[in-house]
Amino acid sequence: MPESTRTSSTARVASLPDVGNWCAVSLLGQGRWSQVYRARPREAAADAPADYAIKLAAPVIDEDIDTARRLLMREALLAQAVSHKHLTSVLSSRLNQSPYYLVMPYLEGSTLEQLLKRHGMIATPLALWIARQTAEAAAALHRHGWLHGDIKPSNLFIADEGHVILLDLGLARSFGDGQIGPWPLAGTLAYLPPEAYASIVDLQPASDVYALGVTLYRMLTGRLPFEVRQPAELAEAHLHDTPPDPRQFHPRLAVPVVQLVSAMLAKRPHRRPSMEALIRELNRLEILTFPRRNAA
Repeated sequence: MPESTRTSSTARVASLPDVGNWCAVSLLGQGRWSQVYRARPREAAADAPADYAIKLAAPVIDEDIDTARRLLMREALLAQAVSHKHLTSVLSSRLNQSPYYLVMPYLEGSTLEQLLKRHGMIATPLALWIARQTAEAAAALHRHGWLHGDIKPSNLFIADEGHVILLDLGLARSFGDGQIGPWPLAGTLAYLPPEAYASIVDLQPASDVYALGVTLYRMLTGRLPFEVRQPAELAEAHLHDTPPDPRQFHPRLAVPVVQLVSAMLAKRPHRRPSMEALIRELNRLEILTFPRRNAA
């Protein structure tokens, strides 16, 4: 399913909007900028499968509709430019007139955020598998000169068979056109890298590595590296504090896994592994834990 917080079920709503040539059958989720509906083509029979997801520009504040439309435009652009098995795909779009929306495949499964809320922690072999698939998606973006900019559990969709899709390309930023600039304070604060809070630091692929490191830390421990809630305190923690050793919350965690998480969460971007190096290390650790993954 595309980005936006997915509801616990495909909950029916009293009044579903008309979305172009699509018939919305249920609300899947909503966020600050959009709503996502399960849908079927309007000309299809009422009992035909609803195999599509419509991401509709529907900002919380009506005046933000232009921003919501630009986010959809960026997502459509990237989906066209970067095709990868672990990236969200866009089948078609309507962005030149209201209502603005994207059409995507409907996926069966859950977001990682839902799984974490349900289970607290993810078994190490499965966590490494999820992280490696996410890293492959991010590496594909990086090869085309783009940062994802908002890697977090609610933007990782886990299909029923374990296949991971990285969602929500609306906050992606280009770093390959010579127009590199400071990171805007956009995204989810708990997953933003230290350089997001320092206006003199430019965008770079290592920023996505940090966000994935926070995500992996949470999968392995059931908590965030920094549990403070106030934005100023969170910024201070990301800039200067060392996260608790993951083994405080998961004592049997293997040393190489702890070392990898620590490297991903390095304060200085150049000390983090590249996304390609991260994929190789995650692959190595996956092989070591593969029998345990099959048993999970």
